[in-house]
Amino acid sequence: MRPSEWLKFWSRRRPDDVSPRIMLASLANDVDKRLVALRSAMRAWPGVADIGDGPWGLGREVDLPIRLHAIRAIFVTWSEFVFDGIRSDARREAFDTLAVPLAKLDEGLPDFYDRNIMGSDYAVAAWQGNTEAARRGVSLVQAIESLEFQNLGFDKDRSYADFLDTIKFYGPSGRDDLARWRAAQRAAIGADCVVLRENKMTLAELAFAPLWPDSTSAALETNLTMGLSAKNARELGQHIEKWARERKDGSLILNMNIEQARERVVRTANLPLTFWESRPATDTLYAFDYCLHGDLGNPNWGSETMLRPEYPKVR
Repeated sequence: MRPSEWLKFWSRRRPDDVSPRIMLASLANDVDKRLVALRSAMRAWPGVADIGDGPWGLGREVDLPIRLHAIRAIFVTWSEFVFDGIRSDARREAFDTLAVPLAKLDEGLPDFYDRNIMGSDYAVAAWQGNTEAARRGVSLVQAIESLEFQNLGFDKDRSYADFLDTIKFYGPSGRDDLARWRAAQRAAIGADCVVLRENKMTLAELAFAPLWPDSTSAALETNLTMGLSAKNARELGQHIEKWARERKDGSLILNMNIEQARERVVRTANLPLTFWESRPATDTLYAFDYCLHGDLGNPNWGSETMLRPEYPKVR
């Protein structure tokens, strides 16, 4: 199906009021469910930038490890759908590694207020809201493995919360922005499920297709997530964020077509566990970012000893 035909199909068949949990559960097989969960995680990815918001020590401790292994899990899973040759245990390794810093975060979240008691109540509430929204975004990454959309513990008794509240909005338009953000994600998940249920696209085609079912949703995402995407580019790596932003529109991979990008993507997804775990997250992110744009013939490509350079501080 050509992109133009696909968008027309989606505009005609897009469910505007669906239960994402029911739609996901109704899919016939786990591979279809994994792809829908993957695409929902990619839509929520910008909000994960706030996972360590606030001054609390635990947040700083687990911030970059969570973001590193979340985008790693997304990258590896997406690569499996688009290319052959991804090693079978790469995805499992990514999720096993992600689980470690997530467990530390989840253990500390109930004490968020006490850990930040020196701030004003308003500031602490804002930091906690941002962190919890980002944690919901990571739960969508976890759905790639669990194959279901789950509520987190801190949302158990909150009738006003939704698992798609992956960004916290403030100001006079905050309530409206949140409603639009929920609705856009819900409709996109439903559209993905319809495309797969009616066999309108192959798994690889849908994995490479734009993330949003229409230009209005895509524009809304740009408007609501620009600052978060800039934060990801600044703190994780420009090329990591370029790859993530490209998925919004599909069509290119690191500014290349599928065949041109094949070797780079497969080699990066197949990097060994030691590449991801042998150094601090800030250095691993720097090395990961280099893999997405650096010379494939460079002996340092995929190096497990590459470190982020330290620049002298400007006085």
